[in-house]
Amino acid sequence: MSGDLESVFDQSVAFDPSGDFEAFLKSVPGKWVVYLMADADAKPVQLLCVKNLRYSLERRLGRGEPLPGGGAGPTRKVNYREIVRRVLWRRVDSAFEADIVYLDAARQIFPQTYRGMTGLRPAWFVHVNPKTNYPRWVKTNDQTGRTGTYFGPIEDKHAAQKLVHLMENLFDLCRDYSILTQSPDAGPCAWKQMGKCVGPCDGSVSLEAYRELVGHSARALADPKDYVRQETLRMKQAAAELRFETAAKIKAWVEQFAQIGKGPLRHLRTLEQFQYVTLQRGPRAGTAKIFLITPGRIDEVAGLITEPTHPGDVLRVILGLAHDRRDFVIDDQGAERVGMVAHHLFQPKARQGVFVPLEHVDEKTLSKSYRDLMNQKPQDEAIGEGVTKELQAL
Repeated sequence: MSGDLESVFDQSVAFDPSGDFEAFLKSVPGKWVVYLMADADAKPVQLLCVKNLRYSLERRLGRGEPLPGGGAGPTRKVNYREIVRRVLWRRVDSAFEADIVYLDAARQIFPQTYRGMTGLRPAWFVHVNPKTNYPRWVKTNDQTGRTGTYFGPIEDKHAAQKLVHLMENLFDLCRDYSILTQSPDAGPCAWKQMGKCVGPCDGSVSLEAYRELVGHSARALADPKDYVRQETLRMKQAAAELRFETAAKIKAWVEQFAQIGKGPLRHLRTLEQFQYVTLQRGPRAGTAKIFLITPGRIDEVAGLITEPTHPGDVLRVILGLAHDRRDFVIDDQGAERVGMVAHHLFQPKARQGVFVPLEHVDEKTLSKSYRDLMNQKPQDEAIGEGVTKELQAL
């Protein structure tokens, strides 16, 4: 077995089909794990995430009793008992931790095929680079570029595209990129003729001024609450000066811009600010695990056996590690981790752990997050093997 897998799996046991099967089962936990079955040459056979390892191995490596409901196990197609000679696993205690471990394992075991086989969900962002010759807002699920600003995560691609249209509408930006690239020698587009574009296409504004306007829109999206406050003050001032038509226009603008930060945009932030602390269930009742999420990385920081009595000590560890992670470059693996985190951020809060933006984390928040986690409904114990993920090499 590749040495790289030792960073994923910290436990293993040999399987001898002629040996004492009951003793073999007793050597593995009846707990939630990510595990790999391998053959005599250490080649992967099957990678799974299950809620009960002991039950899963009993079903898959037993003597071929039929499974209820036609579940996986020794069949005419694959008799695992004849093939498998080693089982490697790692305990996990939450869906979030299971996804981390499973993704890392799948990437190492099936490097050429795991993307299509695991059903990875990308994280959707919008991107803009005001310094390009012809800047524009676009939706994207690729955060590996190094220029411009990414804003997200956004719940799905449709919401991302709606945000692009919203930014174009609110700031009167060009909607037709093919015409924009002809600026300033193109004729006025339809949007310019309707008074809904500032007109870089026909030279009504210079490209330099247009780039500044796009940059202004990006700065507004980076801090929408502050921008809404500023525009609200402008609205009140216009009303006080009896410029009611202007005040009404500003009010309509503010109402549209206030959509940002709600619904599918509720987790919107710059990629640089994609930093969270999450508390997830630990191995026993009342315990928790703390993970630090930074752009493209996920680190387990600490384990808690009870509510922290000295949260300041934990906070210092978190902030120290976050400082070490302040410089980043998103690669393909990092983008996958961003997508995995985004998937959990948009799940119902009732049982998916507690996520807190790093800038909001302090001693009180850490203690409250622990209490909130303990108030969540625990994951159901699996009566059977509880398969949640499965990849097969055969």
